[in-house]
Parts: sequence; C-alpha cells; structure tokens
Amino acid sequence: MTHDHRLETRSLGAGYEKRVILEDVSLTVPAGKITAIVGGNASGKSTLLRTLARILQPK
Repeated sequence: MTHDHRLETRSLGAGYEKRVILEDVSLTVPAGKITAIVGGNASGKSTLLRTLARILQPK
C-alpha cells in the first residue's frame, strides 16, 4: 500500500485557553516534496506546527 501524502489533517482547530487561533484547517503534505507554511505575523503558523507535533491539544 502506498500513500501520496506524508501528513494529513482535516477540520483541525486549535488555540490557547479561550482564544481560537485555527478553525476548520485542513492540510495535506505530499510525500517526497518540500512544503512551506507561509503567512504573516500571528497568523497561526506556530500554533499549527505545535498542534501537529501534539504539543498543543486540538480543539
């Protein structure tokens, strides 16, 4: 069985205490490709990575 992706999440939500940072985020990272997460300051890039790494609990 082969997969076209290395990492996938659907409808992810995350935040801190009562503040929602990410809502209904879906992401697919293809296997064998370089992928960049790009966005402005305070757009949720670090929150996304912390949630994917299970440092933060998804909501």
